[in-house]
Amino acid sequence: MKVLFIFKSENFLAPIGLCAISAMAIKKGHKTYLCEINSQNPLKCIADLKPDVVAYSSSTGEAKHYLRLNLIIKQKFPHIFTVMGGPHSTFYPEVIYEEGLDAVCVGEGEDAFIDLLGALSNKQSLENIPNIVIKDNKDKFNVRHLVEDLDILPFPDYALIYDNTPIGKYPLKNIITSRGCPYDCTYCFNSAWRKIYTGRGKSVRRHSVDYVIDEIRCVKDRWALSCVKFYDDIFTYSADNWLEEFSQKYKKYINLPFFILTRADLLTEDMVKLLRNAGCRTISMSIEAGNADIRNKVLRRNMSNKQIVDAHRLCDKYGIYTFTNCILGLPGTTIDNDIESIDLAIRAKVTWAEFPIFYPYPKTELGQYAVKMGLYKPDYEKMHTSYQYRSLLNCFTEKQKNAQMNLSVLGAVAIALPRFRSLIVRYLIYIQHNPFFTLVYYLTKMYVLRKKIYVTRTAFWESIRIFVRSLKQEWFRHEDQRG
Repeated sequence: MKVLFIFKSENFLAPIGLCAISAMAIKKGHKTYLCEINSQNPLKCIADLKPDVVAYSSSTGEAKHYLRLNLIIKQKFPHIFTVMGGPHSTFYPEVIYEEGLDAVCVGEGEDAFIDLLGALSNKQSLENIPNIVIKDNKDKFNVRHLVEDLDILPFPDYALIYDNTPIGKYPLKNIITSRGCPYDCTYCFNSAWRKIYTGRGKSVRRHSVDYVIDEIRCVKDRWALSCVKFYDDIFTYSADNWLEEFSQKYKKYINLPFFILTRADLLTEDMVKLLRNAGCRTISMSIEAGNADIRNKVLRRNMSNKQIVDAHRLCDKYGIYTFTNCILGLPGTTIDNDIESIDLAIRAKVTWAEFPIFYPYPKTELGQYAVKMGLYKPDYEKMHTSYQYRSLLNCFTEKQKNAQMNLSVLGAVAIALPRFRSLIVRYLIYIQHNPFFTLVYYLTKMYVLRKKIYVTRTAFWESIRIFVRSLKQEWFRHEDQRG
């Protein structure tokens, strides 16, 4: 079958889930194509290509864009089968009731999508395909067992994205070496994910080191690459045999700076030594809340201020930059609580920080709590694509929401330039939010990311194009009300 993936590019990283689905489809003899809707007309693409299936992968917030487009597509091409996968359909399968959508995929989709294509090709019923939800089986669908040996999967079809969008020219590329996370942070989807897959296999799984190295070499041989961003929920839990083998082989065969995510309560000096030996440039460890009670009782992060400070300073000792996230506007919190996050990050000597505003995403424990307490009435049509936009909770005044918007940009500036901390938290955050703050944030961010966090070597004119494109994206995240 001919499958057209429709994709709206909003950053410089490839959507690996979509690439993985495409790779499986190709492996089974199907043909896959991409339409990037910022630069292509999807109706013209469909008219020219005549695909059998149009597929989307979407998070909550961006789903509305795809659903609106999908309705137009179905009106003009009613015979085309349309399907949506990704986080939104996984945790809000009720999206199947949107007009024009034929099916959604819940959870990991490689095998499910292949079964769906096979059933469509053979004109068979879709009702009993695990992970696939149609209007007739919304309340009785089930999910298949998780793929436990990730090495049996083909490499993601990076060519789908890198050969058809400007992302291919950007020298920072993302790789995922594992799936799953064992922690129960209340703002995250992972605990809900594990409930979906109860009794369906081991949630946390990892590729072998050789698989990871070969995958990176395939990317490095074909596209621009000067820095690798490992986008696992948690790249490493300990200084184990896997990390020791990775440290040796990555340095030998790849030898490029890289970025990882882990937790401050996991990081040890042995881990840092192995990562540094391999070429690690940046470690991301989220603080989420500077107030320990909020962090541990509300968010269930279960780590102390001391662990956070010690882990970040350990990185500083070994010359590794650090990156963190702190959530603003959590239910029941104040602006003073948000400022505590800035102060803890400064104390920990964090290199760069992002300050997303809490969004009550479906099926997350904290999102459900916000709905239960009447703080938010679910309306995902109005939810912004970016979680760095205005709070949706009704427990905050407009003045507080304005301060949160200012902190979401100026908080990061205070981390990079601590001498401006007092000016920002005492005065600037209470000024009416304006685009100038976003511009200051953007310029600071570009300097820190390119000078410290990542290594992104590009030619002059390519750098200019990246600068303009990234500025537009930042404007969309912070200033564009259409979201």
